[in-house]
Amino acid sequence: MYRSRSLVHALICAAVFGGVAILYWAERTQRAGPTLTNWEYRFRDVITANGRFTNPDDRLLFLAIDSASSSVSNLDLETLFANVPVNSSERRALSLMTGWPWSREVYSLLTERLLKAGARLVAFDLLLPKQGSGDESLFECVQRFPNRVVIGSNFAAETIGPGRQAWSLDLPSPTVVSDPAADHPAIGYLNFWPDADGIIRRVQYRVTLEQLQVNAPPPQSEKGMPASFALRVATNVGAGKIDQPSLKRLFRYSGPPGTFSPIPVFQIFVPHYWERNLGGGARLRNKIIVVGPYGNWAHDAHPTPFGQMAGPELQLNAINALLHHSFIQELPVSISNLLIAGAAAAAWLLTLSLRTIWLRLAGFVFSAAAYLLAVKLAYDDAGMVLFAIPPVLTFATAGLGCLVYDYTRETVEKLHIRRTLESYVSAEVVREVLDNPSSYLTSLGGKRAQIAAIVTDLRAFTTMSEQMESTQLIGELNEYLSHMVEDIFACRGSVINFKGDAILAVWGHLNSEGAAKNTADAVEAALRMKQTLCRLNSDRAGRGLPPLAMGCGLNFGEVVFGNIGSARKMEPTVIGDTVNTTARLEGLTKDYGRDVLLGEAAADLVQDSYRLQLVDRIILKGKTRPLKVYSVVASADAPIDSKTSAYLQTYDHAQSVYAVGLFHEAAIQFESCLELKPGDLLTEVYLRRCRRLIEHPPHEAWTAVHVAEHK
Repeated sequence: MYRSRSLVHALICAAVFGGVAILYWAERTQRAGPTLTNWEYRFRDVITANGRFTNPDDRLLFLAIDSASSSVSNLDLETLFANVPVNSSERRALSLMTGWPWSREVYSLLTERLLKAGARLVAFDLLLPKQGSGDESLFECVQRFPNRVVIGSNFAAETIGPGRQAWSLDLPSPTVVSDPAADHPAIGYLNFWPDADGIIRRVQYRVTLEQLQVNAPPPQSEKGMPASFALRVATNVGAGKIDQPSLKRLFRYSGPPGTFSPIPVFQIFVPHYWERNLGGGARLRNKIIVVGPYGNWAHDAHPTPFGQMAGPELQLNAINALLHHSFIQELPVSISNLLIAGAAAAAWLLTLSLRTIWLRLAGFVFSAAAYLLAVKLAYDDAGMVLFAIPPVLTFATAGLGCLVYDYTRETVEKLHIRRTLESYVSAEVVREVLDNPSSYLTSLGGKRAQIAAIVTDLRAFTTMSEQMESTQLIGELNEYLSHMVEDIFACRGSVINFKGDAILAVWGHLNSEGAAKNTADAVEAALRMKQTLCRLNSDRAGRGLPPLAMGCGLNFGEVVFGNIGSARKMEPTVIGDTVNTTARLEGLTKDYGRDVLLGEAAADLVQDSYRLQLVDRIILKGKTRPLKVYSVVASADAPIDSKTSAYLQTYDHAQSVYAVGLFHEAAIQFESCLELKPGDLLTEVYLRRCRRLIEHPPHEAWTAVHVAEHK
């Protein structure tokens, strides 16, 4: 069974691996939507946002064309900037900034001021594709500072048909850059190409129109290839060496938006800010300065793992990654498939190792969390992205599949056990056994228990069976036993075994509700069985069958409960003197004409719940101590007719005088009982005893104890 279960677990894990691997392949080949890919991206974004960053390079500085800079007014010139000398270049720049878009002379004045202060390079995250005001000034500035000024360009896509795009490269106007070309040292494209979910995680430092047009492989030589804005900046400062820049590279961000603190452009031209914030230009020495729009007004924000990020900040992150060679390595597809297969195998091994469901569930949660932690550590410390979501999904789904299989199988087995146990004990007892199986299994090893027990037997059934066909015999016996067992179960009893037509049932060996309650339940079951037998006999009479008569002995005491038998055949049962005495009581029912006889211990426990009649004081065969035996008349609160009440009062009086040896008076009282209840076998027994004792008085002291002559 263990081997078959292991095989099923292996098949479940293999099926899950196949399903996830096929789905991943379908997504990769665009035959299915990017569900797994998107989940993977989202998890990577969580790692990116909460993982290790690349510290911003001290040389990088962000000058922001923010709303304050783009909204400089003439009133500002007369008030806020009144101390700026009228004939100075700073005043000239602020004057030109009073209307947006600015004259390109502003960029020229800005570049000259920054470079003269010692900046290493000034890069404009701006597109200047058309001729504009002030071009000649900026043109002259670019010419005068070769390799120290970079201006943005842009790859633009135009739809030319269904699913077809034509790409073009928009370069700065010739009035800004002399002989603009894709490989011009002052030009770099600003484009970032997001992943399938629209988030920017990668940078491509070189690309050709052919690659964009038809996904062609990169050319053998990078000579003449357009360079990105970030690559052009890094190259011009002597730090742009990178292997295969034409491939999209995962780069490590420097941090969330705001990592590169923006300095408003207008402050460069205001002496107060220039001195206070920039040390009169001293803090600009050897800086790589990126100038670009910033803020909601600019509409230049892009989706990143941190949310929206301004275009110039994105460029600064790409430059910083290039300066520090801070890139994340992605594993090949083959390794990713191996990780998925390994996850399925790990799920199978963990399932085999941990059989307890809750322990296994905890093992799966811990293992999945440990793997995700390993993914984060690989990202932070090794600069490597491990495939996360598909392996974890495989691991969790395979584990869940095995868990569902085991749970279903266990449920089916429990249902089978329940149905088997319900053939012996009541549904309530079965529920408690299944809820506490360890306690039940411990009990099977043997334990002492105080129980109430009944033994029933059909009268003259052996003689009847000799006259029946075998199939009729089995059918009638099963019919009778079925009715009796239902009554036992209805009173929370447990059927220990059948011996032909005899039944042994007990209360309290598995779950005790107290001696009095267990015994009361046993008495209730015995009375129910009497009523059921009356109804069954009425039905049998209608079918032309003879009536059945049953005797029932009931007792309370200590027994030993456990598995009895051999290694080849075992069965749970109860043994002890209590059971033997119960069987003897059942045997006496035919002698006294009572269907149900109770032992003294049982009678003491239910005397407040039932009206009892003393049957005899008897020493059972093979015993030495006398035992009081009782029969059940009715429930304590049940009404009794006057004739029955008179009979019981007369009978009790007869018993009291019989007990003290007044046999003549006892005989008179027992005769009166027969007049009230003609044919009462119990009264006839005592009447015969009294007459015999009158003729042959006892030689020893009278104890009123009868010695049984048979078992």
